[in-house]
Amino acid sequence: MTEANQLDDLRNEISLQAAGSAGFEIEAFARVYATRLEEAEQVYDLNVEVLRCSGPRGRRVELLGYAEDETDGTLTILAGKYFGTDETLRLSDATEVFKRSAEFLELAVSGWVRDNLEASSREAEYAEYFAGQFRRGKVSRIRAVLITDGVMSDRIRSIETGTLCGAKITYEIWDQRRLTAAARPSVGSEDIRVDFTRWMKRGLPCLPAESGEDGTQTYIAVIPGRVLADVFEEYGSLLLESNVRTFLSARGAVNKGIQSTLANAPQRFLAYNNGLTTTGIDAVVSDERRGMFIQSINRWQIVNGGQTTASIAHFLRTNRESDVDRVSVQMKLVIVNDDDAAGVVQSVAKYANSQNRISGADLFSTHEFHIRMEQISRRIRADAREGQQYRTGWYYERARGQWENDRAARGPLGEQKKFELEYPKGQRITKTDWAKYAFCWGKKPHLVSKGAQSVFAEYATAVDTQWEKSDEQFNDGYFRTNIGKAIMYETLRSAVIREDWYKESPGYLANIVAYAIARFSLQLESKHDGARFDFESVWRRQGISAATLESLLGIAKQARAALMASDRPQANVTQWAKQSACWERFTRTRVVLEPGVADDLVSAETARAVDRDEKKQREVDNEFEVISKVVAVDSQVWRRILDSTSRVLVSPVEAELLRKYSGGSGGVPSHRQALVLMRVHERAAAVGVVEARAG
Repeated sequence: MTEANQLDDLRNEISLQAAGSAGFEIEAFARVYATRLEEAEQVYDLNVEVLRCSGPRGRRVELLGYAEDETDGTLTILAGKYFGTDETLRLSDATEVFKRSAEFLELAVSGWVRDNLEASSREAEYAEYFAGQFRRGKVSRIRAVLITDGVMSDRIRSIETGTLCGAKITYEIWDQRRLTAAARPSVGSEDIRVDFTRWMKRGLPCLPAESGEDGTQTYIAVIPGRVLADVFEEYGSLLLESNVRTFLSARGAVNKGIQSTLANAPQRFLAYNNGLTTTGIDAVVSDERRGMFIQSINRWQIVNGGQTTASIAHFLRTNRESDVDRVSVQMKLVIVNDDDAAGVVQSVAKYANSQNRISGADLFSTHEFHIRMEQISRRIRADAREGQQYRTGWYYERARGQWENDRAARGPLGEQKKFELEYPKGQRITKTDWAKYAFCWGKKPHLVSKGAQSVFAEYATAVDTQWEKSDEQFNDGYFRTNIGKAIMYETLRSAVIREDWYKESPGYLANIVAYAIARFSLQLESKHDGARFDFESVWRRQGISAATLESLLGIAKQARAALMASDRPQANVTQWAKQSACWERFTRTRVVLEPGVADDLVSAETARAVDRDEKKQREVDNEFEVISKVVAVDSQVWRRILDSTSRVLVSPVEAELLRKYSGGSGGVPSHRQALVLMRVHERAAAVGVVEARAG
């Protein structure tokens, strides 16, 4: 796709978000870019809040949003320059935009905004919140991110770091070219190059391990705690592999046991701690008479041990006089091939974390739930919408940039257009969106309000628990139901923007929609004797009824009033919406549904019958899938496992099956035989005899 097409895509997405209203164009621009930045794993749980006011001497100050990362104490502030036409972002433009956002934060922390603006304004509300975060020592570094639909001038080389409100501040620019490039899976940690010779003259002492057949090379080292903390302070949570980063951000990064060891027995840290498992694309390693030294690592990522790293950095920030020179951390470094980086890093993370108390949810991007949703989304089609002549699919994006890559793989432009008709971009669903839609209907709007990555972490835990009990519930019907929830959410969101009551006082859109759907769901659950909302009907129509939309809009208006009520116990509405107390209070609000909503329900008996049928079909599908996986394994792989019984524990029954299928003429196994063979395969993969199967 050409750059012009990509820019058209961006601007079209902004127009759709703005729902045709020029008044919401800047907010829509910020939301589109925020979503892309989150998908590119550059920032997590970014709150889009357009804050504008006149500062001292009438100077314009502006902030488009913010994000907080408890893992490394980073406050990300979002600045923006929206042109709406093809323009070049000059250095003077960038400097001015950065200055406006930085000054808003300065005026907030100094108390100027509080003293000079109306206390009920959103600007004053957020200013007081930011000031409180600085007072409580929650901010150790600031990351200023400038977004623009223009193209950055080639003359902009770099913008020097500095200090703001007593914290180090760094600057980065995301123009439309960089943003579209970020959809590629390779982007993420590519700018991280750690040079250990900055701390140790020769580098980090290490021992090499045997090279793998796939080109991987492994080293064992012991890294000084202060060096590890310094690197983390420089790069922050971008140093952490995406799953590790997500779950630390959602669950808190500081481990009390680690803090206690650092304070009371630093010399024993190496003995007590499990250490780090890390990966890199390449490393400069010197081989000298005194031994081998890692001088630098390119695209270094911590795939296990993120909590150790964050906890050491936190300890040093809060105990500045403490001595951690006696703290050392053992480290395994796996150098992976650039072409296979994504898959190998996930495998390393999976097996490294499997030895610790980390659930399958923590490894959710490799979870079979994802694979199944992806498979279903490519197989089933929705009925044509009114006026259309073709059926379309809802594309479940299991990996970042998957939709774009699949479209590009079609080759000629005409074929790419067919792909867009088959899977419209508006019907592309990321895994974080999937979690949001499910939890809105699941009556957890306070969790949804915490942000995409936080709700995804919570959802992953819930799904992993359910999956372990029975994976048969995650079937075609489950997929269609969640698409129905997606349709409901997006329909309501677009409708709210057009409402006069929202236009008069815009803001908190995502919170309003989440709370409205949750309250609608609760009302149906409590008032209709087990009847369930008919999401199958939503799937068939690819839309919700007028009665349901009218009811949701009425509740949305009530949700806005409840969120902004003057007697709320927390001044900042966005932070208040994240509290369970906020949801509990709103559950007590009386709501009235349109009579026609009753026509959108199915009886409890009918719903149970449909569930039973879907689960039975899933049982059949599961058996077919596991048999297909075994048939697809080359006979030489079974032979390799059979010849490696010194490393792989194999029972007599398993050995007999291996002999049968290693000869290449075993035929099609039964479901039970296939399950046995796949368990043996997994054990063999865990010790490196064979490669882990994909999917």
